[in-house]
Amino acid sequence: ALNLTQEERDTLYIAAPLHDIGKVGIPDHILLKPARLTSEEFAVIKRHPDIGADILKPLPPMAKETDIIRYHHEHYDGAGYPLGLKAEEIPYLSRIITLADSFDAMTSDRPYRSGMTTAEALQEIGRCKGRQFDPVLAEIFIQKISGS
Repeated sequence: ALNLTQEERDTLYIAAPLHDIGKVGIPDHILLKPARLTSEEFAVIKRHPDIGADILKPLPPMAKETDIIRYHHEHYDGAGYPLGLKAEEIPYLSRIITLADSFDAMTSDRPYRSGMTTAEALQEIGRCKGRQFDPVLAEIFIQKISGS
């Protein structure tokens, strides 16, 4: 649906499964906490994109994946992290991973809450398009997942 080039698909194929590799640098007592995180704990979690990118940075063939991983928590409106990039400043493939990762997080059960239904998650993505999510990508995602 996105008409990605073969190179973009190959890069996404590698970067997507590795996007949270930086969580290996987060202490288990935070990562595995069965309740909501405090603001201090969330500040630690917010370091995982940089940790992940730093893990891959010494591997020159992973240069594109490194940037995609570093910016997968940026928000379209600039309110994300680690740098507060916005809109087109955020790598395109990072914006794709943001959508897929968010949908997965919303629909997955957590120790502290039940996952949303697909319909609820799509409604949330629609509500957040233009803020958290690239509005064009969000609309395509909603259409593809909902089948409309």
